[in-house]
Amino acid sequence: MPAPIITFTSDFGLSDWFVGVVHGVVHGLCPQARVVDLTHDIPPGHIARAAFVLEAAARDFPPGAVHLAVVDPGVGTSRRALVIEARGQWFVGPDNGLLEWALCDPSARVHAVTETRFFRHPVSRTFHARDVFAPEAAHLACGELLASFGPRITDPLRLARALPRRVDDRLIGQVMFVDHFGNALTNLTEQDLAEAFPGVGETRLEVTVGSRVFRGLARAYGDAKPGTLLAILGSSGRLEIAQVGGNASARLGLDEGDELAVSVGPGPGSP
Repeated sequence: MPAPIITFTSDFGLSDWFVGVVHGVVHGLCPQARVVDLTHDIPPGHIARAAFVLEAAARDFPPGAVHLAVVDPGVGTSRRALVIEARGQWFVGPDNGLLEWALCDPSARVHAVTETRFFRHPVSRTFHARDVFAPEAAHLACGELLASFGPRITDPLRLARALPRRVDDRLIGQVMFVDHFGNALTNLTEQDLAEAFPGVGETRLEVTVGSRVFRGLARAYGDAKPGTLLAILGSSGRLEIAQVGGNASARLGLDEGDELAVSVGPGPGSP
């Protein structure tokens, strides 16, 4: 059997010991698990950013992977801890909307954690990542049954999702994330484009961002000269605005929440 995988996403940063301690708790309870750090650079308390990262990354992991995510402004309060089975994987984290991608699965099974025997004791009021969530993830990875953690619930806290919307002949989306390279990732997926513009090739699509119009989607970064701005379907399956060899978001002043529109451009031979 392959070693179980536990991914870890947080807003802890890497300058303190917090991430390392969580690794230590996991390995102490499930030594065979492999912990994969997705990112710990989420801005403090930015639940929506972490939820997007988890949605973008989780699908690239195999069935049975455990996703541990902790961005938890409500640590120490009455907010619940959740364990979820969804999309063939497991998700562990606070009940604050962070696990929205798992909750969007119609077949998701959501359990509130009430069984304290899985916790690391004494439980700190400020570090549930170490004392509550890490032990849950480790026990799941080592085969503990979902129902062992507590009762199934039907009222988890949901995160408001920015959904594409149709306005006349345009599909409106927004920037969800700016990556390390300055690429602006949007909430418009390849599937969204195909459903909104059936039978229309990528070269016919126009993307409007502010006063900038991109005619056609690029096939690859390397097809354009350095410094070129382009629209492209990135590795996460989402429409991105990028600059070859540069930072598109800085150049265009793009940030999370900024809108863009996709429409069908003129056909071949049109002026």
